[in-house]
Amino acid sequence: MTNSQAPSAPRASRRPAARVLAAAAALVVLAAGAGTWLLVRSGGEEGPSCATVGKDARIRKDLAPADASGMNCRELAAALKKAAAPDGSGRHTLEQAGVMRDLVNALDDDFRDRSRADIAAPLREPVAELLADYATDMHTMLVHYSESMAYIRHAGPNGGPWRDEKGVVRMPVENQSLIRVMRAVSDDPAAYATLRKAETGRSAEDLARITKTSAGDAVSAPVGATATALGLLDAMAEEVLATGSKSEAARWKADVVKGLSDGGASEVPAFSADPARYLAGTWERGTAAGGYPALVGQTRDMVGILAKASGRPAESVAEPLREAAAAGRVGRDWLAEALIAIGSPPRSPRT
Repeated sequence: MTNSQAPSAPRASRRPAARVLAAAAALVVLAAGAGTWLLVRSGGEEGPSCATVGKDARIRKDLAPADASGMNCRELAAALKKAAAPDGSGRHTLEQAGVMRDLVNALDDDFRDRSRADIAAPLREPVAELLADYATDMHTMLVHYSESMAYIRHAGPNGGPWRDEKGVVRMPVENQSLIRVMRAVSDDPAAYATLRKAETGRSAEDLARITKTSAGDAVSAPVGATATALGLLDAMAEEVLATGSKSEAARWKADVVKGLSDGGASEVPAFSADPARYLAGTWERGTAAGGYPALVGQTRDMVGILAKASGRPAESVAEPLREAAAAGRVGRDWLAEALIAIGSPPRSPRT
């Protein structure tokens, strides 16, 4: 079953003792006015996180001998991608996972300093692409965090990446830190679509384990986990839409749908050949016709696609879907908790 409440982040700082805070303090002052905040939100090279992350002792060590503090925002993003996920395969070394962990923690420390989860525009899509490359870690830390003692143990200040029993490298961070970084990149619709596609694919893997004869927890657990993760992403979208004008919101929605539907270019395999890719690909193609409202009903629609393809009667998934509504609200609550923890309550309407 999914966890009903995300663990609170520890109060202890993750920063190295030598970290310089002057830049962050200055940025808090600059961001105080609403006009400046809007400039930072839409911002170019001088967004807050680029300078702060570039000077972070962990990042400078990770990228050495290159001088991260002297890079512009796009150069920093490229260097981080090369260091944390050079081939985009989803397979990583312990060193690469360590860079990713340091990046999430450096960004989150910056959010805490400024009481706001946002990052400069040139970092948003590259960071989203990195998160997508760590999709299994992201999914586990969102919906199974409290059940995974290994993630909890390794996510703390004295932890770090490790190899699981199959030899696969895992990248652990506190799940509230992950949620805030996901929220920050979501201001960019392409970045949000990247996160949503990654979670769609990972949730499809869980749903694809439901067979024609599966029953009980074998059905309700993957359906609930999917609803929780997608409910969290729905809440992030609402947060983004609450901060802009109607025309900006319409443009953001259209760009998200475009990113998800991928123009129908990707081949969708047969369900019998690859159930997970069939589920994800069929749903993503459907967004082109369904538009943005398709996101709200994603769990229901993906489960419906699964039931039809596997030959399950629709009534066999009716109860798990009713339970999924509550799981979706859990995801929404996690976003609120993560933002409140840094003094930045969500601006989206709570329902």
